[in-house]
Order: sequence, then structure tokens, then C-alpha cells
Amino acid sequence: MTKYESSSEDRLVLKLRSGYNIGIEVKEISNIIKLQVDEKPIIKNDKISTKEGLENILLLSTGGTIASKIDYRTGAVTPAVTPEELHASVPELAEIANITPKILFSEYSENLQPEHWIKIAEELNNVKDSDYKGIIIAHGTDTMQYTASYLSFALAGFPIPIAMVGSQRSSDRPSSDAALNLIAASRFLTNTDEKGVFVIMHHNENDDAVAVHIGTRVRKNHTSKRGAFQTVGGIPAFLILNEKIQKNISEKFFKQKEYSPRINLDTKVALVKYHPGYDSKILDVIVESGFKAIIFEGTGLGHVGKTMYKSIKKANERGIFLGMTSQCIDGRVRMTVYESGRDLLDMGIKPLLNMIPETALVKAMWATGNAKNIDEINNLMLTNIASEFSD
Repeated sequence: MTKYESSSEDRLVLKLRSGYNIGIEVKEISNIIKLQVDEKPIIKNDKISTKEGLENILLLSTGGTIASKIDYRTGAVTPAVTPEELHASVPELAEIANITPKILFSEYSENLQPEHWIKIAEELNNVKDSDYKGIIIAHGTDTMQYTASYLSFALAGFPIPIAMVGSQRSSDRPSSDAALNLIAASRFLTNTDEKGVFVIMHHNENDDAVAVHIGTRVRKNHTSKRGAFQTVGGIPAFLILNEKIQKNISEKFFKQKEYSPRINLDTKVALVKYHPGYDSKILDVIVESGFKAIIFEGTGLGHVGKTMYKSIKKANERGIFLGMTSQCIDGRVRMTVYESGRDLLDMGIKPLLNMIPETALVKAMWATGNAKNIDEINNLMLTNIASEFSD
């Protein structure tokens, strides 16, 4: 491999067929023999052809590992592959649907901010009356659940299914899941009439199943394995087993709402993860800084220490929305069981049942950006809009 900017001159790095790299001490090399030269296929950026009789799908690219390739400057992968290259690298897509690619951004998902969510939502709203059967959003996995949650609220009732697709491993690695996830998403969109925002990712380490998660009920629970995404509090809404789609969820979750986009948001929302030793002065700073909502990630059934009480009362007096979620992966917030929970209820904290903390954060941004007053924020936060509360 070409020397990258932080590499050592004392080592030679080789790219193995497995996609992984190996480093060799130069002083240990006694002889080099060229065995063969592999010709790397060139992917042309020709216009993608269409086939009569196939459904149309829009592919929006925002970057991330799914749209990455090797960067010889750093030796790592970087978001650089165009939607056309992505499509050309997965020829199976051409047999499933007519794909129209478009680049929105080329960023790792940790660089995507709420203003990017708005641009994605506006782009989707522009094609609400199109002939697309569905829309794929190629997105980095690290913050995919945040974008999925926002789109679920901002575009509730959207008439076209939206599939967010990522990859845990880049396309230069044989173990990449990019192709499988894209193929599965295309099959799902062309064979379902369910509406909503879904996250479609590898179900496990095998190549025979891909999971379809509801956008507000999904979380990335592993840093690197291909089956990193899981539905919290249940099983995936669908499983795609080769070419078969298995439905695991009842029809009531897909009751179509009237489409009325609300794309605004307000980022003056805080997610406070309580822990023993938490300094309540931090909460005071949040209150004094003009935040409009605070989501607490409390312990157990929804508790925080009494050292927080004075600051919480101050926040409630300021008309700030206060919502409680749990640090526990599964289960529901129940603040009437213990005395401490009842005290917090009296201070104005609203229990958010089994809403995922990250989803609650995004929903609060959306609610405060679209509501006129605290009563309307309360109503939006406690209304099940996009299956953020589950049975």
C-alpha cells in the first residue's frame, strides 16, 4: 500500500485478499518475489440504465462507511464513493429496481448535524408526489438512529416508505455488508406497501438475514459487528430472508396517518445522563442557558438523586419540558412505584414510558421546534406519533 501520512518508514504495509492489512518490518525482508499482477476492475460512472416493468427507487447518499473506499493519505476508509459507483458495485440492484442516485452530502455520520436532517427532510418532501416506490438513504451507522428518529417525526405519514441503509464494513473488505443491505432494502421497498421510516441492516453475522427496524425503536448496540443494530424492546418489524419478507409486527403499527410535514426543530434540548456524583451545577447552567427541554436518562424505573431536586424545580418554574427515560436497555419508566419517583412527578417531570433516550432527545428537538408553548410540547411528547412508544 502507498505510504500514508502517519505511517512509519520502517514498515511495509500490504493489503491482503481478506481486505485486512498486514505490516512487515522492512529490516526483516530478505527477498521479494512478484507472483502475479491483479487487474483492478474500473467502475465507470456511466448513466444508469433503466428496465421497463421495474419499480423506481431514489437512492440518496449522505456518506458513511457504505459510501467509502480506501484513502491512501491516511490508510483508512473515507466517504468518497458516488451513488453511481455504489450502484455499479452492486449489479444485482439493476435486476430489482430502477435506481436514481443523488448525492446530498459526503460525510461520516458523526459530522451530520440537525441542519443536515432538515435538508434530508426537505429533499424527501420534494418527492412526496413522485413515482418512486421507495427511497433509500445511504447513511453512516454511528448516528443513523438519530436521523431515522427525526425523519419519523418530521415526515410522519409520508406516502412513500423510506429505508435508511448503512454498512459496518467498507466495500473494500470482503466481509462488507454494504451490498447485502442495499439489495435487501431494494427488495423490501419493491415488495411492501408499508409506510414509515425504517433502518435496514444486517441481522446477525450470517449472510442469510437482514433486519428491518422501525426508525424510532432501533439502536446501534455494537461498535463493529455487522449485526450491530437491534430493535429495543422487541424483535425487528420485518426480517428479509434471502428473497422472502417475514412480517413480525401487527397492522396497528402501520395505520396510515395523514401526511402533514413539520420539518422545523430547535437544538436547545439537553440529554442529561444521571450518575452518582452528578454535579447539579451542570443542570443549572443548562437551565440558565435558555434550553427549552431536558431529557433525563435516569436509573431504573426513572430516578435521579435528590441532589438534583433543587435544580429540577428551577427548570420546571422556567417552563422547561422535563422528560424521563431510563438507562436500562429494556422495560418502561414507572415513576409511581417509589417515593423518589413520585417526588419527581410532583416536580413536573413527565415519564416517557419506554421511549429510547436518544429518540426522546430528537423528538424533543422536533417538538420544541414546532410547538407554540409548553402545553403543546407536552402534548406532542406524550403522543405516540411514529411508534416511539411500543407495547
